[in-house]
Amino acid sequence: MTDNNDDFEGFPDDFEFPADNDDTPREEPQIYFSDDLITIYTAFCNQVFNPQSVLYPSCGFDASPVKVFDDVTFVDIEKGSEGCVKKLQEAGFQALKQDIKTYSPQDLHDLLILLNPAIPTEWASRHLKPGGYILANDYHGNASEMYEQPNQFTLWGSIDFVEKDRRKNDNRVVVSRNLEDLFQPMKDAAEFERLKPTEFKFTRDLVLSYVDQGVLRADPNDSFEKKWAAYREVMREGMPDRRVADRYIFVKN
Repeated sequence: MTDNNDDFEGFPDDFEFPADNDDTPREEPQIYFSDDLITIYTAFCNQVFNPQSVLYPSCGFDASPVKVFDDVTFVDIEKGSEGCVKKLQEAGFQALKQDIKTYSPQDLHDLLILLNPAIPTEWASRHLKPGGYILANDYHGNASEMYEQPNQFTLWGSIDFVEKDRRKNDNRVVVSRNLEDLFQPMKDAAEFERLKPTEFKFTRDLVLSYVDQGVLRADPNDSFEKKWAAYREVMREGMPDRRVADRYIFVKN
């Protein structure tokens, strides 16, 4: 734990984030198959494109693509997912412990999967043939990065779950070509409340709680708009988009 809070200038100098003191022995991680992801890949294969060669960098222990696609190459440098490549290999899958920047395939792939990869898109997309597809989420900003480079990538569409509460075991998804409001930031708090009332309430309560606790430096008499702006500055967040998708589909130009 560092005592340097310079990266969190909106928090009090004596504020410390909770330390992780959990010494409980952990079981050895195993590869897994996600029902949600298998549903997404099946819809993509049936409704968008049936790839011949799939690249999945920063895969960790997730082996889900092999349940749908015939030829999948897993690449992981194993920073934070130590042992995943060996586990994938032991299961009979094509997996390489390698930096994606130095990966050199014999033939370019035609589908790239980017799920929380913690790498710039270009490091992996260089191994994708022109016209190849990219299936990504935006948790680490990869989808936004591609949207901001229209000369290199074209937003094709999105894939969304029909039932948002997947605890009900409803894994149906819909593939859409509707691009309206994707990657379009909201204008203000009023629009946020109108378009996404549940998310707005959660955000509002969080921001006001931080102000009340003194965690966030803001004048309690300021408008919520100003408090929210202070929060976004501290958290390095932009305005939320008017519409987001569970997964985004891009095509490499």
